[in-house]
Amino acid sequence: MRCPYCKKSVVGEKNVEILTGIGPAHRLCYEQTILSQRIFEGLNLPRLSDDKLCELQEMLLTEINSRSHVSDDVELFC
Repeated sequence: MRCPYCKKSVVGEKNVEILTGIGPAHRLCYEQTILSQRIFEGLNLPRLSDDKLCELQEMLLTEINSRSHVSDDVELFC
């Protein structure tokens, strides 16, 4: 079996990713390809329209802000 990206054998390799519909690939080859194509968790960023990309940006900022929200409650120590 060969990696679809570098065409080298994946037999006996420890860091192998099994890709649905493609087969085994070296994890490093797969990650480098995904990064170069600007795909994150299956989301193909270059295919998004400018409007959708801005909407995604707003959603991400909202999520980041909600996770870093510090409680406004005042604790009283006796």
